[in-house]
Amino acid sequence: MMDTTSLGIVGVGHYLPGAPVSNEAVAETASVDIEWIRERTGIESRHYAAPESLTSDLATQAATLALAGAPVGADLIVLGTSTPDKLAPSTACYVQKKLGLPGIPAFDVSAGCSGFLYALSVATAMTAAGLARHPLVVAADVLTRCVDPTDHRIAPLFGDGAGAVQLGPVPAGYGILALELWADGSLSEIATMPRHDGYFQMDGRGVKKVVMERGPKILEAALAKAGVRLDELNRVLIHQANPKLVRMLGDFVGIPPEVAPDYGRLTGNTAGASVPVAFSMAHAERPFRDGDLFALLAVGAGMTAGAAIVRWYDPDTAA
Repeated sequence: MMDTTSLGIVGVGHYLPGAPVSNEAVAETASVDIEWIRERTGIESRHYAAPESLTSDLATQAATLALAGAPVGADLIVLGTSTPDKLAPSTACYVQKKLGLPGIPAFDVSAGCSGFLYALSVATAMTAAGLARHPLVVAADVLTRCVDPTDHRIAPLFGDGAGAVQLGPVPAGYGILALELWADGSLSEIATMPRHDGYFQMDGRGVKKVVMERGPKILEAALAKAGVRLDELNRVLIHQANPKLVRMLGDFVGIPPEVAPDYGRLTGNTAGASVPVAFSMAHAERPFRDGDLFALLAVGAGMTAGAAIVRWYDPDTAA
């Protein structure tokens, strides 16, 4: 008999708008050498949302795919974003409208590139409190609109996108085994965006330092909470800040490339959407098998960080 107190991922989807934007196109605008982009970041292409597209449009596309593959419907929407359609109402309310799901609670969470992990934690806690049974967790950002296209340090890094997971009941021992969150507001100026005029600003060295210091610690804490060893993980989906940083973190922690795949070379840094986009792309490329263990890990503006340990449930092949 299924223990409905366990909550797992039962549907997943992602959306990358438009055709890939090449390094050549970015290099021309930002007046930077193509080889510099490739060597310094490892990014080969990224996607830009059309001028008329909103964050809610991208989020709705990803959410529709997640819902289409799930055995349950959403009764809550939690959306992680740093680029809301408007300051009010929440972008999640627009997504609710576009999905045709009136009446269910919907709200946003802002935690930079850790936004998906924060949103996942909130949705999981609300389920445990009896406020939902099968939440839809989405992350979407169009951060390219907040970046100076002539800034050769930042412009080549970012792309737009959205990812979503539908949560639902799974048997005991499966699903979300542990969640861990962290923030330090004293580091807030490392990555910041002005409220009105101005572009996104980032201290790349400062970000790298926090990623390398905090990433391993929060992953270790989540693993300990779940009672899982690092070498038991089948895959680790790390925030795709850029392929060079992902590989550096993987090597430092001791995660081989085949366990920590790189999708940022094709997407760029999609901010809060990065983790669910990478998760969805990983599942599409090499579907998770019943019992697979995987970790989700992100460090973002705030500075913030989040990690989750999940055991995959496949009802078609489960023993």
